Amino acid sequence: MNKVTKTYRQSSGNRNMFKIFAVGLTLFLVSQASAGVVVIVSPGTGLDSLSQSQVKSIFLGKVKSLPSGETAIPVNQTESSAVYESFNDKVLGKSSAKVLQYWASRVFSGKGSPPEVVSDDQAVIDFVNSRKGAIGYVDSASAGGSVKVIYTAD
Repeated sequence: MNKVTKTYRQSSGNRNMFKIFAVGLTLFLVSQASAGVVVIVSPGTGLDSLSQSQVKSIFLGKVKSLPSGETAIPVNQTESSAVYESFNDKVLGKSSAKVLQYWASRVFSGKGSPPEVVSDDQAVIDFVNSRKGAIGYVDSASAGGSVKVIYTAD
């Protein structure tokens, strides 16, 4: 192999590594630029809005009812969901690991059990619309006319 061929192969390999890096970086940035997290209820619920502290108290099991008096039925998304991570960080102010530790402690001490878990935004929307007092969160791009947004995380 001559020197020109060897140099070409090396630079070609570097270009391929750069392309792989660029694609990976682009995918990461797109995933981080999600539209945001919104907390939703059924349109028939007598709520117009909740504060972050009210949402946090409901999802951490510290408050058992909505301000309207209905029993609160919070619903989580799976741990692998990007919106789950965003909700924990932006609304609960905890990492997902800390949220899991929190609920393990509550369950062990008999003080409560974590919210029911569903697979994705559509499952949350279906859950909220099928149960009186249900409250969930979805990516803001998924919230449509079939649900009422009562809190938007920044």
